[in-house]
This record gives sequence, structure tokens and C-alpha cells, in this order.
Amino acid sequence: MRLPIKLNRAGWPASFGRLSFVFDDPRPLAKDLTSLSPVEFSAAISTLQFGVTFKTTHPGRQEYSDRHVLNLYRGSRPVILDVGASDGSTSLDLIRRLGHNFDRYYVTDLNLFTSFGYHRGVLYFLDQHGRCTLRASQRFIVYSDTERAQPLLSKLAQWLISRSRKVRDWREILLIQPELINLASEDRRVSILPYDMFTPWKGETPDLIKIANLLNGKYFSAAQMRQAVAIQCANLAVGGRLLLVSEDDGIEKFSVFRKTEAGMILEHTHGGGAKAAPYVPLPDDVRNGIPAGKFAATCASLGAFHQS
Repeated sequence: MRLPIKLNRAGWPASFGRLSFVFDDPRPLAKDLTSLSPVEFSAAISTLQFGVTFKTTHPGRQEYSDRHVLNLYRGSRPVILDVGASDGSTSLDLIRRLGHNFDRYYVTDLNLFTSFGYHRGVLYFLDQHGRCTLRASQRFIVYSDTERAQPLLSKLAQWLISRSRKVRDWREILLIQPELINLASEDRRVSILPYDMFTPWKGETPDLIKIANLLNGKYFSAAQMRQAVAIQCANLAVGGRLLLVSEDDGIEKFSVFRKTEAGMILEHTHGGGAKAAPYVPLPDDVRNGIPAGKFAATCASLGAFHQS
């Protein structure tokens, strides 16, 4: 990133909060997690970066797609695979909305755990490979991602991150909302598992795969997003659905594709559709020249016919 050293919101006046380089304090994650509200927990989680992706999330952000999924599966019991669910806030929202209308719900993310440790009052976080990814003090947050930073700033950030070698005691935490952890321990239908979207799913075949706010041009190239979507489509059986969700300035957009014998067809869009929708592999006749708008309208009417 160009600016690997950010301001910690906790150490500056509230008026600084509007600045783009002021981030939420991740240090509450090293305290009693049960004392944090779901919003506070998500805010702390959202500051963490693993690889190229931030775990940005918050509860209540996918109201329209949640409602659509409930309408699709009301009275049935689908198996749902939630890919890249971050801290599970939005998974918990959908699980609550569905109630009894699902058989299994897999909450998955590539980075479910982190380890943290202190040195001289400064908190450090490690990724799944044991590499320090973030340093947090009262006033500053430093990231290990210095790829696009100016040389002097990059060297300073790397030196600050290297101080993590002085930590002697590391503790591991699960980066999942405590309420969801409790639910999964009580409800056999809910499972929390590590999963990489670039690999085939080894569990039971899902009826619905949801990918929300992960397939993002800030994180992945077009080729990578096309690859991930192709793998997820292959994870579905005929009749299964792929739900892609994205946001623009807080506005929820989503697309629902259904798998047919001929390939994936667009079944429903909201708000103009998800940004990653163009990466979904379409049937040969579409690739060979049917206008996208005409195809979308045709598939939407076919979807309405099949749901009636």
C-alpha cells in the first residue's frame, strides 16, 4: 500500500475521524472479546489485513440480498456455502433471517485465526504463516504491506514491523463474532471452517454459494477473479445458485446466477448487479454475441418462470 503507516482513531481527536488514513483501533481484539458489541468487534477486525485483503465488515450490510435468499428458499432447506465471510457478521444476519429454512450453513474464510503479542505496550498481529502483518500503538497502525510506498516510508514501516521479533508471548484468537461461535456450538447446522476460494470445495455440494465484498479489483486481478468464480461455479450442481454481492458508497448491489445444463444464467440483479458479475462464465451462445442486456432480461424472465 502507498501509506503503510495509518493513524489509530483511538489516539487522535474525533475530528480526525473523517480522514481516509485514520483507521479503527484493532487493540480491543487482545482483550475480553465478550465485552465488545458486534459493531465494536467488526470495527476492530476490519483494520486487519492478510495478504492483499482487509477483513472489512459490519453487521446489517446485506439486507436486500438476505431478503432475496429467504424468498428463494422459504420452506426449503438448502446447503449454503458463505465464502470469505470475514468475522461472520453478515453470515449471522442471514442465518437469523433464514431461521429453519436451511439444512447446513458453512461460514468460511481463508484467515480465521490470528496471533497477537505485546512488546513495550505495542501490539503485533501475525498471519497464518507466522509473519507479522500489523503493529498497533495508541496513535499509529503500521502494516507490513509496503509494496507501493515511498522508499523511506517503506523502510520505516518495515523496521517498526520487525520489532515483532522481540515479542516473547503470542496468543491465538478466532476472528469470528463470539455470538456466531456460540451459535455454531449449539446448532449442528452451522459450521465455521477455513477455506480458500481458489481451491475446489471438498464438503457437501452447496445449493447456494455466497461471495460478498471479496471479489474486488483492489484485491485481485481480473484473471484471478475469473479463476475464483469459475471454481465456485464448478462447486455447484445443476440447479445451484451463485450469489455475488458488492457495495458502492454503502449501496448494496448483488447478482444471482443459476447453474443449468448449458451453464450459468443470470437469474436476478439488484442495484445494477455485483461488480464481479461479468466474470461469471456464461453459455456459449452468450459468449458468441448475444447482447448482454438482452441475455440478462431473458434469463431474469426464465428465473421468474422457474420460481413461479
